[in-house]
Amino acid sequence: MKKYLFYILILNLLLGQKITPFTIDIRPRIIDNAKILVNVEVINNIGRPVDYIEGFLSEFSQDNNLLSEKRMVLVYNYEPALQTGFSTTKTTKYDLNKSKPTKFEFHISKVKFSGDNRVFTWHPKSGFIRID
Repeated sequence: MKKYLFYILILNLLLGQKITPFTIDIRPRIIDNAKILVNVEVINNIGRPVDYIEGFLSEFSQDNNLLSEKRMVLVYNYEPALQTGFSTTKTTKYDLNKSKPTKFEFHISKVKFSGDNRVFTWHPKSGFIRID
């Protein structure tokens, strides 16, 4: 009986340890019924400091049609590195579409770790992929 409990415990530990490297939070806010300010917050959950984070903020219609896409750099090389457990926030502005509300998504396209010359991209399903 103890043997089975031990195996169940090990199996739960192995399956429950999938950690997402970045937590992405997108908060659109309507200002003066004329524009939308979109705050993108990225939290570093990796055990290494991040020197550079770049991505794209996509605006979708209610029918999931891509309306626009803006490049957004969250951490530059000349700024202090984003440490583990800390977050960074950037804001961008869109015009308010009065007919239908829009949805926003942020995708990370480039990540560079502190002390490393390699550049990676990150995808939630594939993980880190070296691109340079």
